[in-house]
Amino acid sequence: MQTLFFDLDHTLWDFEKNSREALTEGYDVLNLAAEGVGELKKYISSYEQANNWCWAEYRAGRIQKEQLRGLRFALAMEPWGLSENKELGEKLGKHYIETSPFKTNLIEGTVEVLEELKSRGHRMLILTNGFEEVQHLKVERCGLAKFFDEVYTSDALGFKKPNPLAFQLALEMASEQAENVTMLGDSLEADIIGAREAGWGQVYFNPQGTPHTEEIQHEVKSLVEILDIVLN
Repeated sequence: MQTLFFDLDHTLWDFEKNSREALTEGYDVLNLAAEGVGELKKYISSYEQANNWCWAEYRAGRIQKEQLRGLRFALAMEPWGLSENKELGEKLGKHYIETSPFKTNLIEGTVEVLEELKSRGHRMLILTNGFEEVQHLKVERCGLAKFFDEVYTSDALGFKKPNPLAFQLALEMASEQAENVTMLGDSLEADIIGAREAGWGQVYFNPQGTPHTEEIQHEVKSLVEILDIVLN
């Protein structure tokens, strides 16, 4: 029976929906319209573009955790000439960190799939590139803790997926062997290619059907399709 490692954000926890709810609240609470920031949709779009860039830089090791949290909001403010307003950026960052991890929206099918996999006898763990204090809070708040033995974060491991050491350390901490584990996640590079190179099984959650040329074991567009895969 395969031990299953799940990614968290965009795989189980609905990052986009939860993030947008937190950003909307921040826009209103800090009255960004009065600060000269454009309409809400444009603000969210600007933030998401900045956040994606910052996370790519973070995964590549070019910026650190502390830089990421502030920089993404500074970059998001650029279209309105507010990138130098450090006080506003800090307030937005603080509000976001205090709000978003408490959101509980899950990807469709999450609970159904986890309940069934657990009933089949699979041991399940989380391996995520997120931050230690935030990811554990998400898992607890949205009711997922009961399904997982452990939550391993890149923050605590000291290495981010797809770095082979992230997979190696998670494997050692779980007392598992590579041939007995499968990684399930939405990032082709971080989760799937990283797992493949580490000798793990792979299930690529690709809800948008994004084309690629990688050779992987399994690919699904919805979480419930995982239940049709033999994971022995």
